[in-house]
Amino acid sequence: MLTMTLLPDREEFLELVDRSRGGVLLQLPDQTTCDLKHDPAARQMLRLLEPGPEGITLRLTNPEDLPAYLHYMMEAPLQAEKDRR
Repeated sequence: MLTMTLLPDREEFLELVDRSRGGVLLQLPDQTTCDLKHDPAARQMLRLLEPGPEGITLRLTNPEDLPAYLHYMMEAPLQAEKDRR
């Protein structure tokens, strides 16, 4: 599971989801999950979400996808700072 506290570019993130080999599941507060690859309502929800201090939790079904998400997570604070300028 991954917890993300920053999503500065949601469309770029959804492109990452589309390129993923496996499923990308968004965990909701009631512990249910939505498939970000195949559920248009889940994608729209992600576009509207503002991650709070607790962040949003994702589950990747293919471990080979993890490096791309870690890269996104490391770049997100830099992108957010750049967008503020």
